[in-house]
Amino acid sequence: MTGQRSAFGVRACSGATRPPATGDRFEHLITLAEDTLSVSRTHLEFGTGESGLWIRDRSSTNGSVIEMNGHRAAVPPGLRVPAPAGSTIHIGAHHVTVRSIPACELMNVAAIEWGAASHAGAVHEHRHERNQDAYCAGPPVFVVADGMGGHCAGDVASREVIKALLPLVGRVPVTGAMLTACLTDARARIARIAVESGRPPGSTLSGVIATRVGGVPSWVVVNIGDSRTYRLDSDAFRQLTIDHTVVQELIDAGAIAPSAGASYPARNLLTRALLGATEHPADVSELAMRVGDRILVCSDGLTRELDDGRIADVLRTTPDPHVAAQSLIRAAIGGGGHDDLTALVVDVLSIRDHRS
Repeated sequence: MTGQRSAFGVRACSGATRPPATGDRFEHLITLAEDTLSVSRTHLEFGTGESGLWIRDRSSTNGSVIEMNGHRAAVPPGLRVPAPAGSTIHIGAHHVTVRSIPACELMNVAAIEWGAASHAGAVHEHRHERNQDAYCAGPPVFVVADGMGGHCAGDVASREVIKALLPLVGRVPVTGAMLTACLTDARARIARIAVESGRPPGSTLSGVIATRVGGVPSWVVVNIGDSRTYRLDSDAFRQLTIDHTVVQELIDAGAIAPSAGASYPARNLLTRALLGATEHPADVSELAMRVGDRILVCSDGLTRELDDGRIADVLRTTPDPHVAAQSLIRAAIGGGGHDDLTALVVDVLSIRDHRS
């Protein structure tokens, strides 16, 4: 390793493998914050999981030490050790400080900053159950997939959906045909998941793609299932997607009041989802992008614990998108955390002129 002090920066992309494109920046889902820093993979390995950055000493000659809050501890060879922001990793005479770096990208569309947080939920964590949510925050793609609870391999299904969308990462513009091809691939991937018994796996999908439509910087909003996408701007906070649920159909038909939906017995029943054997259509719409837009993409675990008013309050009072995502997850866990929880917060800092 060269350099006396540097930092690891973590890019937000969970439940996904590396994009196949040459020159991508998602190796181990870690971006080095300083070009002068290099780490020998035979000495120290690092990566990210649901709890954040981890390191693993590869039985190096001199060993590694992690320092947190002034206390130092040797890193046991071969074991993953959490390395939270603020900690320092000592390797011989060198040391590396771990810090959070805001995820920001200047694309051909706009300057966008984002943050993400995900949790299995208090109930699932207590039962040692896997988080069935997966997400991708790789510009221009910001989406959440929620594996269908109670179905076999729901966590695998959500990850496969995210993998199917990775070819869009780094691509601008993204056309309708490109998105359709990815959704077709997602269904094919789910169809190939091997299950021994029970109902076949499936997943929801919701989110936005930042692109240009007719030369105009725009959001392409995609949704199937009951995960949601919201927009907060200078005018209002509103839901951009419509839930594909039995409850929503009853509300639309006037059979029940909207206020009764949260407690309705069939609120978990979906009318559409990404499945291997059934081709349910996804809702796809376009929306002109504005400076100051704040997009929230979340799984239904969040909206079942927090109403729209509480969500809007957090988004309005928390400027940093990563902190906002974390605050939403913590609030939902505090409200019971009965399901998997994921929040993606995306901010538009500026919009690029199409001639630039």
